[in-house]
Amino acid sequence: MGSVAGIIGFLTNNVITFVFVLSLLVFVHEMGHYLVGRWSGIRIMAFSIGFGPEIAGFTDRHGTRWKLSLIPLGGYVRFFGDEDASSKTDVDQLSAMTEEERAQSFAGAKLWKRAATVAAGPIANFILAIAIFAVLFGVYGRTVADPVVAMVTRGGAAAEAGIEPGDRLVAIDGNKIATFDEVQRYVGMRPGRNIVLSVERDGQKRDFNIVPKLAEDTDQFGNKMEMGRIGIALVDPQVTAVEPGGPAARAGIQAGDRLVAIDGNNVATYYDIVRYIGDRPGKGVVLTVERDGQTRDFPMVPETLAETDSSGNKKDVGSVGISPVDPLVATIAQDSPAAGAGITLGDRILSVDGRAIGSIGEVQRYVASRADKTVILSVQHDGVTRDVKVTPKVAAEPDAFGNETEIGSIGISDGQTPIKLRYQAYGPLQALSEGVKQTGSIISGTFEYLGNVIGGYMKADQLGGPIRVAQLSGQMATLGFSAVLQFAAILSVSIGLLNLMPVPVLDGGHLMFYAIEAVRGKPLGARAQDIAFRIGFAMVLSLMVFATWNDISSRIG
Repeated sequence: MGSVAGIIGFLTNNVITFVFVLSLLVFVHEMGHYLVGRWSGIRIMAFSIGFGPEIAGFTDRHGTRWKLSLIPLGGYVRFFGDEDASSKTDVDQLSAMTEEERAQSFAGAKLWKRAATVAAGPIANFILAIAIFAVLFGVYGRTVADPVVAMVTRGGAAAEAGIEPGDRLVAIDGNKIATFDEVQRYVGMRPGRNIVLSVERDGQKRDFNIVPKLAEDTDQFGNKMEMGRIGIALVDPQVTAVEPGGPAARAGIQAGDRLVAIDGNNVATYYDIVRYIGDRPGKGVVLTVERDGQTRDFPMVPETLAETDSSGNKKDVGSVGISPVDPLVATIAQDSPAAGAGITLGDRILSVDGRAIGSIGEVQRYVASRADKTVILSVQHDGVTRDVKVTPKVAAEPDAFGNETEIGSIGISDGQTPIKLRYQAYGPLQALSEGVKQTGSIISGTFEYLGNVIGGYMKADQLGGPIRVAQLSGQMATLGFSAVLQFAAILSVSIGLLNLMPVPVLDGGHLMFYAIEAVRGKPLGARAQDIAFRIGFAMVLSLMVFATWNDISSRIG
């Protein structure tokens, strides 16, 4: 029964979203060809979403057959005079055409019209990506983190170069940076290559030569990817809570321990540990921590917990019972309501007005809307639990986006240094500009990745095919429609770039032929084009097989 539910979940979350996203991108791509072709006076015989037998369709007044075909893995526009969907010219049909018919055929159109019609498909994909990003930026804005280093990984590239917590990153290879994400993106594509990181420390600017190390990262869905890392983070991987009787507690881990490495692998964030342990239920691991200035190793065996993923599939995950949050009072403001009520350092808050809580942050959020209203805290200290009445007072505090608001406060915190976030709102023109920048960033990142593969800095196993795209589509669907749109924009750029590759049967191959024709003054011969198309088809087929093999390997490996 579970396997049936898993299959239904996979089909619902993955395949349906995949078909929706791909159909949208294919429609836009082919519409680019269609519109410019019509504008150029070329007669269009068919516009198809999908390949193979027609499922449904109609013929418009211009004689174009609009249809939905069985295999939803692409689409095509077939022009008058084409032999097939790849726009290969039907030589026999062309030679039998009248002068009037020839003028309406694709092969009979002027060179610049043919080139514009072919290029319009990929360009439409880029325009779609820009439009989607612009809408997302305009509607949602963006929350960014200031490029300030909170933690430096022991033994990492940044630590070896001399980067310290508190350094503000101001430039990388001479390019100014404004957010932490910009650093991560730039470093991620440059493993094994020297970069110059400029930081501001104590009011002075200093330059550091750093060589990012290749590391495998795992996202929230368990997808693994390679990228360059220098070992800096926005938060410090410190243990705040230890589950009594759990593997970590039995091994000797204590609250306040700073996580340094696991099985000898340096970590940058607390969640690096969680992901690593999650993949190893029942398998021994060695957790390295820093305590009182000394490094110590603690061997332990993660216990096995059952977890259900977004597709309804159950899997075993490992856990050692540690957490980065604990409702312990670490600081108390002088003359605050908490101080007046008798709250002391080290008190553990168990509940507020009878509601169980898991962090000091939950207490802060609860009292924020209750200024001048008495609340009851259940407090534990040295094993003794007591109820404390506290009346929050009005305080002006900045929220996560830097806006100052009046909220209720009792003057306690967990001592954690919050990540400095800024909210950026965009007007229509700014959003459009950011959409162009984001699209350009994806294009440059793609070429950088291919350069890394060719140069031997990265593996080619990150090239994915339809299975991986379907899986990612489903994963994005669990995050909401805006995440699906963002994924569609990224995929649209990829489809545009793929089609511009100078490979016969792709748009880029046709443009290559037109460039040769412009130089020679006449097109290549029919036999030469036929051989080129066969080679191009073999290349595309090989790429698809390779990408699909990567998809299968990643799922069974």
